[in-house]
Amino acid sequence: MCIQSMRSTLSIFHTKDIQTKRVFLKKTKVPPTLTESDFVLGANILLLARDLKITEYADSVTRKLLDDVDERTTVIVPPSLYESLGDIVSLIEKAGFTLVDLKTTCFGESEGVEAAAELLRVDPKALLRPEPLTVVSFRGANSIEAVNDLIQSSSFAGLGLSYPGNADQAFAYTHLFKKHSRTTATFEECSCCVIKPHAVKERLVGAIVSDVTTRGFVVSAAAMFCLERAAAAEFLEVYDGVVPQYSEMVDELCSGSVVAMEVRLKPQFCSSFADEGSSAGAIDGQEEVVDKFRSHVGPWDVAMARELHEDTIRGKFGRDSIRNAVHCTDLPKDGVIESEYFFKILCSSSHYIDGWK
Repeated sequence: MCIQSMRSTLSIFHTKDIQTKRVFLKKTKVPPTLTESDFVLGANILLLARDLKITEYADSVTRKLLDDVDERTTVIVPPSLYESLGDIVSLIEKAGFTLVDLKTTCFGESEGVEAAAELLRVDPKALLRPEPLTVVSFRGANSIEAVNDLIQSSSFAGLGLSYPGNADQAFAYTHLFKKHSRTTATFEECSCCVIKPHAVKERLVGAIVSDVTTRGFVVSAAAMFCLERAAAAEFLEVYDGVVPQYSEMVDELCSGSVVAMEVRLKPQFCSSFADEGSSAGAIDGQEEVVDKFRSHVGPWDVAMARELHEDTIRGKFGRDSIRNAVHCTDLPKDGVIESEYFFKILCSSSHYIDGWK
């Protein structure tokens, strides 16, 4: 793929014929839905109705030019700072860095906690709390040094955040948590929230997470995914034939990275139910979290949300009926199903933390 940023044009050559420039797509204008910043290593893009993934630089010259601009760094948010996750992500996003990975996880006593604590330079006991440990990665020019300086000059300095000091440490951080895949999802009395690609690109993830956690909800699990078209269509299948914009919804969901979250009510915001452990209580609890969270997200129609429900997530962060910031569970019976789709079917592990039940 050849991109001419000054002219906002692109062309695509066959991967086996870059030298001879056998044309796959003639030079054409970049669609208005894409910007230069969308064309980065690992990105999924929707180009002229084709789903494409950028997997490698075309040549060594391009790699040398773009590697520094696209430098990756990772920040480990310890369990003790989990309530501040949204604020931490927002701090870095507002400085111009784009979120490229996010995952909540947890350690067990015998699951490499000593090695992780040594790498992160923390007490092992700090990693064994019931709240999740969160791994967040960002990309941008000189991100390792810039993010270090940003955190050290913020109110989070000295509070337990871990972040690499050089490229080797950044690789070690990434490698450690790629191997560690335990999810923190509970699959009980939950709703599912998916932050859409346009909001990720607009660096709104931190603001949306903060908006959720300050309204009586807790994010019990979160992870970033790049959905293939088949997965996006399967997840939204219930809307096929019901919502006229179904195809456009699928296009949006597979046009870039999404952040999926299992959302639950904080205990103090739950209503009094039937006797604990009864099936009636469980059903009521499931209905309550889905209904309350759907109300907080707001209507699909962003114009209506802004006019009548301006304090909702879609009223604040939505752009239109397709780019409306987030997807959320509509029916109580689907809350657990949607959470399981991301954190059990798309993830390799179904483990959850007892402390979040």
